Amino acid sequence: MKRQLALIDFALGGLRRRLGKSLALTVGLAFVIALFGAALLLTDALRAEYARGTGGMPDLTVQRLVAGRPALIDVSVSEEIAALPAVRRVTPRVWGYYFFVALEANVTVVGATEAHVLEDGRLPTEDGEVTVGASIADLLGLRVGDEIGIPVQGEVQFSEVVGVFGEDAAIRTADLIVATPTHARRLLGMPEGSATDLAIDLTTQDEASVLTERIGALVPGARVLDARLLERTYELTFDTRGGLLALLFLPALAAFLLLAWERLTGLGRDERREIGVLKAVGWGTGDVLAARMWESAIVAVFGATLGGVLAYVYVFWLDAPGLLDALLGWSALRPPMRLVPSFDPVQAFALLASVVIPFVAISVVPAWRASMIDPDQALRGGE
Repeated sequence: MKRQLALIDFALGGLRRRLGKSLALTVGLAFVIALFGAALLLTDALRAEYARGTGGMPDLTVQRLVAGRPALIDVSVSEEIAALPAVRRVTPRVWGYYFFVALEANVTVVGATEAHVLEDGRLPTEDGEVTVGASIADLLGLRVGDEIGIPVQGEVQFSEVVGVFGEDAAIRTADLIVATPTHARRLLGMPEGSATDLAIDLTTQDEASVLTERIGALVPGARVLDARLLERTYELTFDTRGGLLALLFLPALAAFLLLAWERLTGLGRDERREIGVLKAVGWGTGDVLAARMWESAIVAVFGATLGGVLAYVYVFWLDAPGLLDALLGWSALRPPMRLVPSFDPVQAFALLASVVIPFVAISVVPAWRASMIDPDQALRGGE
């Protein structure tokens, strides 16, 4: 233990003697760790946010396709499906997209009465009332009690704003206009007795595959979506986008490792003389290599720590400007959201291993080559 402490003390002294190079390598390592760490932290935080918002997802979702495109489904079909074994509840859902000219963006109109996180007001209980997302309220300057006019088939449908969704649910409600099902049909131009899709809750998820076949026989052109498959699809989406971001940063990693190789393999005259002195006073090759590895390890620890702190601040304090747009894809209706810290320890370890281990490893080669030189020759600055 005393020997290792002595080697660490010597390594710290060596870093102080070569302060400029040590700082350059530390900053470079911190920059690379911050780039990859920000991508990982952001992806994990969004994945956790998605997981918190999918608790109420129905076990099965039934859509009707016409010519390969989603079409309206008759509400009466829900009674036939509800009679099937293992079906606990069937809920016709009314929702759709409306291009809001004033926003130059699509908003999602939903007919719902379930509770959500509201910043102000309440959910609509009567026709002619709506609750809007925080982004819509901010861009249009809406408050509870205001009226909003929505042109529908040549007529303007006026609705009273009775609530505004809070920022806690912004990732799911930023572009929402929630109304009663009847009023939502009116805003979307849907006929009475129709629904966008059917949400099915099962008594047991194990019956999903069997029910999918039976529903397909009941509803011509039906497409049945399993919640478990949707969850895997979203997981793959997050993994793909996060992986693409990390892939874009690979040139930075390669450039840093090349810089580190050039810096660490090009031992200067003073460093060779230092190794010669150590060999002359009795240090073995293993001691020299251990001291160099401790130097690289100290730089790696400080650089990785600094990079991790920078990534955390960038993602969770500054809301990841630039990267968040790439992962979410919002434009005009960017949600005002605060990400909750979440990360995967396995991915963090893999990141550190992929950067720190090569960095420490390349420092051993020049030290080993120099330590094999005769001490007298090294003191004279020879190769």
